[in-house]
Amino acid sequence: MHPLAHFNFEAHRIRVSLDERREPWFVAADICAALGLTDSRDALDCLGDDEQGVGTTDTPGAPEKVATVNEAGVYRLVFTSRVAESERFKRWLAHEVLPTLRETGSYTAPDAPSPQPRLAPASPLQDQVLAHLEVARTLASFVPGHKPELAAAHALDAIQTDTGLSMEPHRKGLSTAVPPARLTAMQLGQRVGLSAPKMNLRLEACGLQRQAASGEWELTDAGWEYAEAVPLSPDEHSICELLWRPDVLGVLEDAARSSAISVGLG
Repeated sequence: MHPLAHFNFEAHRIRVSLDERREPWFVAADICAALGLTDSRDALDCLGDDEQGVGTTDTPGAPEKVATVNEAGVYRLVFTSRVAESERFKRWLAHEVLPTLRETGSYTAPDAPSPQPRLAPASPLQDQVLAHLEVARTLASFVPGHKPELAAAHALDAIQTDTGLSMEPHRKGLSTAVPPARLTAMQLGQRVGLSAPKMNLRLEACGLQRQAASGEWELTDAGWEYAEAVPLSPDEHSICELLWRPDVLGVLEDAARSSAISVGLG
């Protein structure tokens, strides 16, 4: 590893080093501080083994080991951040720091902030990846029921489809026990030989959804564990479609075995 380089993002010190392949590795504590992630250990738990490592930093007396994250790990941490600075950090990293590091192997921070910074052009591929990550982050933040891990899974699918890049290494960092919610009540019913109305009634009987005064189905607290409510249009008052994970069928089957509910499963 090359010696750590020091530079500043607004009021935060960021340290980075290049490995033998000239890939940047950032001190995890510095990235978490800049992104408002107060518990860096908890934040690193969401990363894959290939996205984090261990580096050394000079301290009085002897070098000290520090946790580090690579470029992919940094973007994953940006995605989990909820502070306003995260968007500025992402653009600064993608347009200024990384292009300079790759070109020169070092980074020289400006003595004073420029009122009109000149950003190095990002590649079209990089723009595509960032666009998908931003859409996923927006959905996770503002769409009710859209869980961050599901938004991340959808983003990885979109990135792989759009760019051809394999996202399999990054999927290992997601909760593989939570498949995406993509099935309507009709599609659930087709798997077990039930019509959509009957499947809706079974979901209601199991306490996973209820019918609102408008006649539309809405999720209960228990239902949020197995489904998402996806707006049918961008309008804030739009009707939401309930999309279910396939493992909800196991819940219905268990209910059928332990009660008088007959769901026609198994």
